[in-house]
Amino acid sequence: MMCSRFQIRALILISASIGLIQSSFSIDTDKPIEIAADSAIREEPSGETTYRGDVVLTQGTLKIKADSLVFTFDENRATLITARGNPATMTQQPDGSAGPIDAQAETIEYQEATDRIRLIGGAKILQDGAVIEGSTIEYLVTTQRVMAAGSPNKALPQRVKVTIPPNALREGS
Repeated sequence: MMCSRFQIRALILISASIGLIQSSFSIDTDKPIEIAADSAIREEPSGETTYRGDVVLTQGTLKIKADSLVFTFDENRATLITARGNPATMTQQPDGSAGPIDAQAETIEYQEATDRIRLIGGAKILQDGAVIEGSTIEYLVTTQRVMAAGSPNKALPQRVKVTIPPNALREGS
């Protein structure tokens, strides 16, 4: 199959915008985590801590806002962080001159053991005018792999949508 110059350029730009998004998620992992919420409940037997009500988590340039945030612990080490909201939002400023990354979904999960971020339900990532949307978006931090999927729901189908700003096409990156 033959690709036009525009199609090749668009594929390069999509890859570049995903690359910017990928490189930013791990920059704040050595910073302390601060959480503000209306309430917090720690359950020792299950190793779970739940924060509710206008939850704000900050870690360096990373900021997550949600209605609820749950840390599931195993031997005092966080294994799964789940943020839920309508939507839950995540913002982070990557290194370099790129603009901030804004992400949103009904559920945002971070699995420490697999170094995986999942945006579930109305998932959207925006940066410098570029947008990736889908039912779910997964990012594997260590392999820098982004996977977006639409919804198989026939009643309310959602396809993956990527928007590339016109100035990115003119820059020839």
